[in-house]
Amino acid sequence: MKNKYLTLLFGLLLAASSCNDWLNVDSKTILTDEDISQYPELLETQFLSSYDDLRGCIQAIGDGAFSYRQHHLSSFTDDAANNTPWDAGVMSINISPGRVFASIFSQSKGEILTPVWPYKEINKVNKFILQNKDSENSEVQSLVGEAYFIRAYMYFEMVKRYGGVPLYSGSLDHINSINDRATEEASWDYICNCLDSAIVLLPETQKVATEDRDRANRYTALALKSRAMLYAGTIAKYGKVINNGLQGVRADAARDYLIKAADAASQIIQENKYSLSSEFGDLFNGKDEDNNEIIFRFSNVAKTGRQVFHDYWNMPYRVKKAGYTAFMSPVLDIVEQFEKLDGTIQPLDYSAKFSDPADFFAGRDKRLDATIIYPGGEFMGERYSIYRETRVKTASGTKVYAYSNQEDWTNADKVPGHESYMMSGYDGIFPNTSGGGFTNYGFYLKKTLYAVKQLEDYLSAENEQDAVIIRYGEVILNYAEAAIELATSYGETKYLAEAQTAFDQLRDIHGGLPSKTMTIDVVRHERRIDLLYEGFRYWDLKRWRIGTEMHNKQFDALHPILNIDETQSPTAIYYTIERVSAPDYLITRTKWFQERDYYCPVPTDQSPGITQNDGWD
Repeated sequence: MKNKYLTLLFGLLLAASSCNDWLNVDSKTILTDEDISQYPELLETQFLSSYDDLRGCIQAIGDGAFSYRQHHLSSFTDDAANNTPWDAGVMSINISPGRVFASIFSQSKGEILTPVWPYKEINKVNKFILQNKDSENSEVQSLVGEAYFIRAYMYFEMVKRYGGVPLYSGSLDHINSINDRATEEASWDYICNCLDSAIVLLPETQKVATEDRDRANRYTALALKSRAMLYAGTIAKYGKVINNGLQGVRADAARDYLIKAADAASQIIQENKYSLSSEFGDLFNGKDEDNNEIIFRFSNVAKTGRQVFHDYWNMPYRVKKAGYTAFMSPVLDIVEQFEKLDGTIQPLDYSAKFSDPADFFAGRDKRLDATIIYPGGEFMGERYSIYRETRVKTASGTKVYAYSNQEDWTNADKVPGHESYMMSGYDGIFPNTSGGGFTNYGFYLKKTLYAVKQLEDYLSAENEQDAVIIRYGEVILNYAEAAIELATSYGETKYLAEAQTAFDQLRDIHGGLPSKTMTIDVVRHERRIDLLYEGFRYWDLKRWRIGTEMHNKQFDALHPILNIDETQSPTAIYYTIERVSAPDYLITRTKWFQERDYYCPVPTDQSPGITQNDGWD
């Protein structure tokens, strides 16, 4: 009888959850207190859809959310550039970072941009908390803790974009317009309070061990708190209060926020539940999705889960075997930011000659090879042939051979007298304006691309690659930044030793690098490298208030050259490299970041009467 009743209630829940408007569903008409007491797993089934609601607020692998339309979000920062033409190669006021990062892109829903304004989903979570917060059932209390975490994360995604937002803990069923913005400082405090509630209620490990990375536990909430309070503290320190407090945080509040960030990160480190991965690249490519560095993720399951379009737009042609891909390219500037193994930051050697182009990148931070496909580098078992042209030196002079376009590459004419060599590399470089899958910058994205196997069709939902949302490496970097900010500006040194130890471990395990004494610049640099292409850079530029420094800045490309010297015996064949300006027809070659881009425009069409952020009227 019990199983039959359980099945009946489960069916009622499914029917209710399929309603077009959740706000019209009163959960208590479906589950009574007695039902919950007897069958807490039904309440759990009802609640878990809120994780999918949360996913709709976060820019991560899956659907199309790591992109602005087909253009990788990193292309709108100083870490990368778009590999295709658009707006004559110049970002503009219409595609500035503030606008680009305001919304979540969904390709599966018809290529739409949805502002991050999840009040319907927050209403759902609020009602769940109100209905269950006084339960004496420990399993129900754990679910309430998860609800506080989800609510905090949804608000975090809004506050980091807009500053102060309307704050609600109760039902929104009778709210006509969500337009009463709180100050940004009050909004950060609200997030902190929600996370503190979650931390008290959540278990250290989810009861089903295999779900511990898919659902929040106590440390997941602590990790998000370390991130959110770091954001609040640095915005307070480096920003200014404008728009009647709707944007910006008092400078006097910075210390307290930074202490909260440091305390949260320190608790995670001291518990030793998580560890750093020695195979850094495998955290993101589908090969090691249960690694102990991963704290929180969104799972993708082939044929049953959310479609992953990330690889469709960013894989090299060599893998995808079709055009409309490799839309994003790392720029030369970021490649040169990867330290040498002695811990120094040095440019590439433009005077060197190597028979293997990979040697130009040897002896650097291990994360370079895990993050970027460079000339001579490998991905999925294949070496990449990337060079702009071939120069053949004879007794009578030097002749230059190169492809002028993709049609030339398709014809694949070889170097006269040296028919084993293409005129330009198989993987580029030649002028490419079609999104055909070939780099214009000399590099390809590697980190976050699916590397378990080559798919027959990158639109067939075969990709099982999970989205890593929070990992232990970020927690260490949050701690390092909070600790050095506190020590430098406020004389608060008690966190330094522990943070320095963890920081050095990260450099060693992830990068193969020696210890380096933390300074603000050193920590920011390490953060940039370790979190590269995971979606953090814009928010870091914003909270440090340095985004405007890249306005109108142009980023260069690398041109390897294949040299064939027939004047030597035997003929010498080697590569050289040149720094060049990227083609002026490429979008995001020249960056755009105005003062207003430190905040995103509030979606006024969804909340009539709400106050807009400065500069977006």
